[in-house]
Parts: sequence; C-alpha cells; structure tokens
Amino acid sequence: MKKNWFLILMVGLALGLWLSGCATTETTKKPYRMSPQGTVIWDDEFEFKPPPYEWKVIQVEVGGEFGFGFMRVDRGPFPSQSMFVYDEEPFGCSTQFENRETEFFKRYLWATAMSMDMRILERQKVQVVGGEGLAVVAEGKDPVKKEKVKSKVVFAKRGNRVVAFYITQWRPLDGTYDPSAFEVFDKFWGSFKFLKKSFYQTLLEDP
Repeated sequence: MKKNWFLILMVGLALGLWLSGCATTETTKKPYRMSPQGTVIWDDEFEFKPPPYEWKVIQVEVGGEFGFGFMRVDRGPFPSQSMFVYDEEPFGCSTQFENRETEFFKRYLWATAMSMDMRILERQKVQVVGGEGLAVVAEGKDPVKKEKVKSKVVFAKRGNRVVAFYITQWRPLDGTYDPSAFEVFDKFWGSFKFLKKSFYQTLLEDP
C-alpha cells in the first residue's frame, strides 16, 4: 500500500460509497449487496459483517496490491488514517504461515516505509474462515518523516493457497492509536466466509 496512492484515495473517497447504500450514478455497478441477515455479499464470492458507516469502500480491479477493503480518515493531523483489506495474493509464495509471514513483511509497506523498521509485537494462532490461521501484530516508526504505523495481519488458507486480511493505522510519532479500528477489523475477518471456490481451486479440480 503506497502512501501517495493513499493521498489520492483520501480525496476521492470523500465522495465514496457507503456500504449501506449512499447515492451513486445509475451507471455505477456495485460489487456488493446486503443479505437479509444484514451481512455483505461481495461479488457473490465472499460474505462478511459490514463495518460502521464511516468506513468507505475501496477496491482495486487490476494491478493492485489487494482486492477490496475499507478506509477511514481519522481525527488528528496527517497521516491519521486507518485501512483494512482482504488480499487474495499477499506478498510471498510459501504455503506455510510462518514462512509466508517472513516473506510478507520483507515487502509490506515497502514504498511508504523505506526508513521504517517493522517490529513484531505479537504473534498467535487463530481460527479464521473455518480453519487455522496466524495473526501478527507489528509496529513501525519513521523518525525522519515523524510517522508511525501499527498493523495487524491475519494469514488464512483458501484451499492450498495463503490469503491475508490486514489493517494499517498511520499516526504522527506522538499520536495515539485508536483500538476501535482494530475491533472493527477483527469482526471483518472473524465473520468472513467463502461462498464458492476460488479460481485456483477450480483449476485443481478433476475434469
């Protein structure tokens, strides 16, 4: 996730979609719908609990680092913002969580944090999308830019492939993190369901 990309998003998302149905142009096709149970059905492939209204939908259709997620501009000076996403192809290639964690953090936030050293604060096994996963909490500080970031990454399996959910929360060095964003994120990945097999799972099926 690149910060200059974030800045563009912050402007555009001021008029972005709100999950409960803010007005859009008639030609805009939303990739999601609400179920009778109040959950979000995304592209008929994923189901999850929606975040509060202040979280704006973001998605990358081609050439992005993730598929879709939600962003909130937080109170306070730049760069106060929080963002969480679901990523079908997180950095790395290992199918083992511990190895994938190492691969992932070698490239995670690389464009925004060249002078930032990410430090692992917590690591624990979790249950996610019906199986075992790995949750990693990390923090980085940049004394040059006077910024810091706290992140939580949850690695999971979809078939034999590793997928990931992650949140980043940026603050000035003397800023305070907002735990409520991480609570919303935990409800997101904790309620997440796959409604059908992935493209890669379909490829592996017998003809």
